[in-house]
Amino acid sequence: MRNFIGCSLFIILTLLLTGCVGVEKENKKPISNAKITIEPYNMSEKEKMLVSKTGIEQIAFFKLEGNLKEDDDLQFSVEVYENGKLKEELLTTSDEPKTQFKDSIISFGISNFNDKDHSLKLITGIPSGLATTNYSNNMTSSSFSQLVGEKVTLEKNKPVYLAAWVGTTKNILSSVGSENGELPAGIEEAEFALLYRILWTDNVKK
Repeated sequence: MRNFIGCSLFIILTLLLTGCVGVEKENKKPISNAKITIEPYNMSEKEKMLVSKTGIEQIAFFKLEGNLKEDDDLQFSVEVYENGKLKEELLTTSDEPKTQFKDSIISFGISNFNDKDHSLKLITGIPSGLATTNYSNNMTSSSFSQLVGEKVTLEKNKPVYLAAWVGTTKNILSSVGSENGELPAGIEEAEFALLYRILWTDNVKK
């Protein structure tokens, strides 16, 4: 009888351990159905008041949702355009450590921190942190706009443009715009523009 009870306990313990290993393996399974969506985040009045105390004149927030595969990556950058042509990229980040996003907030903001030489402070909020840089220009007037009006599903290797800052030294300021995050119409006429971009791509980290 003792042998039967001992054998039964051993079998039950073995089954429990096997179940735990199975759960652990299941939790470590790579995500097979990767999908990422992004949409504007509408601030409450209290949130707007708090942001107004930071000294950031123009900022847009977005909500990121979905899952990535282990070998995928989200890249964030600010593209600089002069006279309609891409000049360079600023604040480029990649190797995003997260693969699952739930109510993740990202942002792009601009602050005029030096009125004498029209220097700009660029601020990008990404899922894993915050990046900033200073950028000098000679623009005398500008506009800021969001380029995504509703929820957009990202496609791999297809950039989505989220916000734009457009400047000019002339009397007429060119307007740019889009609703679904495509390269904004009118960018070819812009004297100077900063575009906040997100790109779903392969993870190139060795």
